[in-house]
Amino acid sequence: MGLLGWLTGNNIDRENQIVVKTLKSKGTSKQRIPITVGDIKKGLALDNSGYPNEVVLFLRLNKKDR
Repeated sequence: MGLLGWLTGNNIDRENQIVVKTLKSKGTSKQRIPITVGDIKKGLALDNSGYPNEVVLFLRLNKKDR
């Protein structure tokens, strides 16, 4: 599948497989959870015990443009 097909097609399954970063859960288990593209779009990542972790994406300019 090409880039254009990925951008315009139905990619929900693929979005839930692309891991962007692994972070520690804020729940009592403090386990490492993978943050996927789908989690970023939803704004929520669940750990194995079901604790909802809020996902916030911050964007900023390049250092030379600041």
